[in-house]
Amino acid sequence: MAKKKYDKYFLSYDGSEPRANDYVSLNSLPPFPEIASPQTYFRGTPALPGAPASIGWQVFIKPYPLETIPHAHEDDEFLIFLGAELPDLCKSFDAEIDLWIGDELEKHTITSATVVFIPKNVVHCPLNLRVINKPVLFHALYLGPVFRAKRLKDWDKSKTQL
Repeated sequence: MAKKKYDKYFLSYDGSEPRANDYVSLNSLPPFPEIASPQTYFRGTPALPGAPASIGWQVFIKPYPLETIPHAHEDDEFLIFLGAELPDLCKSFDAEIDLWIGDELEKHTITSATVVFIPKNVVHCPLNLRVINKPVLFHALYLGPVFRAKRLKDWDKSKTQL
């Protein structure tokens, strides 16, 4: 099939089996069993040159401490927590998720469908999917061409008991 002018802007599922650590195709194997397989990720510039954002779609089926080390990013990020049952992604949310945010690591517990905006350079995490009564659809939308995180080396771990 002949290449078209705008083909470079399309990343489509090619039918291949998901692979571990795949940052170019849409389907990949999740890094741990608490995520339903396969997971879907779009990794920005590595997958589509020039793309200024990344987004992942993961369905959590069991509790899991997803991120245990506080970190910050050079770009804005959104963390999106939804129920995973169609057609109502809000009403089907049934989980308890703990997220710590800010230099003081202020703890927030998410108990309903929620979108969290994390401005660039704002420290956040740990992120603990503590109770999963129904599958949770998690999206991490990163507004930068390549995912970058600066992890804290020292912090008061007593503030972030998982």
